[in-house]
Amino acid sequence: MQVYLIRHAQAGQREEGHSDAYRRLSDKGEARAFELIDLFDSAPIARVFSSPATRCVQTVTPLADARGLIVEENDVLWEDAYAAETLAFLEKQCAETDGSCIVACSHGNIIPELIDLLGRRDVAVTGHGCEKGSVWVLTNADGIWTEARRVKKKADSV
Repeated sequence: MQVYLIRHAQAGQREEGHSDAYRRLSDKGEARAFELIDLFDSAPIARVFSSPATRCVQTVTPLADARGLIVEENDVLWEDAYAAETLAFLEKQCAETDGSCIVACSHGNIIPELIDLLGRRDVAVTGHGCEKGSVWVLTNADGIWTEARRVKKKADSV
């Protein structure tokens, strides 16, 4: 099974005195959110998870809507979470999902830490980077992480 780990798309500017949790996507970010529908066109997605941050929820909502799924918010994907807890959450979701794929949207500090953690566990890691709107494909076979692969462009397969 695969976990599609997405960094939220481009958001608007941080504003002093406003909670960053509610920062919305920019126009460019909204366009990327809709591109994800095509990127995951053939993927059998069972569930969509997101950090509670508005920009994360907005990134995966078009994809979830296109699949008739709801976006399930979870603090373990929030930017102040610990990568080990995030990975444990994803492992649990893999164990509870019947072979279909899951999507999880998180932040630019959690995703690299999670990829590094997988690499330290001798998981094959292909690619690097975590710019806004980027996608990592994590493969889990019978509870074992086997690969973490960065999707660089639309033509790359998920």
